[in-house]
Amino acid sequence: MTAKSIIFAAFLFSGLTAGAQPAVVSRNLPKFVGREITITEPERGDYGFPTGPATVCVQGPPQRQCYTAPKDFGNSPTATVVQLKKGLPAIFFSAASGGVSGWMIHFALLRLGTGKDLDDLLLSDADVSNQSQHAFWNEPTVSDARILVTADYIWGPDEAHYAAHRYIVSSYVCKPSSLSGDPRYYIDDRYMTVNKYDLDAGVDILAAEKQEILARLRRAKAAAEAEARQQAPR
Repeated sequence: MTAKSIIFAAFLFSGLTAGAQPAVVSRNLPKFVGREITITEPERGDYGFPTGPATVCVQGPPQRQCYTAPKDFGNSPTATVVQLKKGLPAIFFSAASGGVSGWMIHFALLRLGTGKDLDDLLLSDADVSNQSQHAFWNEPTVSDARILVTADYIWGPDEAHYAAHRYIVSSYVCKPSSLSGDPRYYIDDRYMTVNKYDLDAGVDILAAEKQEILARLRRAKAAAEAEARQQAPR
């Protein structure tokens, strides 16, 4: 058992006799377009697992707008402000599911919406496990907006849970949508690494794969531009 799982198991054990705990509202978070961000954590059951999802809100005026994670994603919610490009700030929100040695992490990329809901720009599913890395990159040769890149492990034959693995690398790029009229983040490329990486040993997987990631994204962009030229009216 690694240090990660020992700490998380200790947290769960502390909840065995504690019973349900009240929801917690997290403050002291960064402001978003001058407005306060709050996170509401769910109650915890008898085994320390969240009894529901976490919620992030941007307070008013003109009105309070919120986003709620999918069911059971209520652990360790975080919110940071990311400037995706000029004129497009967003809240990068994450929340984890329950688990002991392994769990999932949900991501959302939020901006102010209409009505009572925050608008999630991340249309492609970007959820990862706790054995993962993610980063935002600035790469003008690919996109004028920051790119979200994730790497999540794949369990191969004869491999222990916490050991060297191959990884699925996914790249999410901001693209215009003719349906919504607004730019959204879609998965633009995905592949499995040839090399194995040991995340617990402190390896920076995304840095090691960066040259390959960007080369693939540039080829995808060139192919999309060539297709657009062929379809353009003459």
